[in-house]
Amino acid sequence: MPSLLDSLPEAELRRVRAAMVRRKFSKGTVVFHEGDPGASCHLVVSGRFAVSVATPLGHNAVLWLVGPDDFFGELALVSDANDRTATVTALEASTTLELRRAEFDRLCDDHPQVLRVLVRALGDRVARTSALALAGLFEPVEQRVYRQLALLCDLYLQDASTGTVALNQEVVAGMAGTTRPTVNRVLKQAEDAGLLTLGRGRIDVHDRVGIARRGR
Repeated sequence: MPSLLDSLPEAELRRVRAAMVRRKFSKGTVVFHEGDPGASCHLVVSGRFAVSVATPLGHNAVLWLVGPDDFFGELALVSDANDRTATVTALEASTTLELRRAEFDRLCDDHPQVLRVLVRALGDRVARTSALALAGLFEPVEQRVYRQLALLCDLYLQDASTGTVALNQEVVAGMAGTTRPTVNRVLKQAEDAGLLTLGRGRIDVHDRVGIARRGR
């Protein structure tokens, strides 16, 4: 996903960054809760965050993860409703730049392309959320777990074929819409097949292609 500010001229980018507030979060820190009032968006400088919502049964459903050059809290920039629609939690030590709505409104007046980037991002996230809901209704849980693991490989490994996904199984369960014991069972099977190795709070990926194939 393109960064929200990629389209700005260099001089304007420096001015906007100077007006933003740098925020640092330790692992496990909640940036904001679902239902909190909000009037800003966060651009991720470093680290990763989980965006989640509470289900009617009291479980925690992870909608997506956000990493460097991505952003979260963007609805607060375009909606008159002030309440946050999700909870955002730092998965590791992380840093963001906080963009307030007043500054965003000024940006859009001067550079309409920024709003177009945001609209595309919102459309992408709505489509992703719809796909998750559909998968939860009709896809086998094993396929859902492998698909989410493949997405995590995209976020953590980027172009590498092997590497470490530094997440606990609870987060993977929230992403796949299932329970931690079920995720553990699927990942143990993947470990037996040589696709990965499980560790404490980490998954060492050995066969990224094989994982992606099982998630299709």
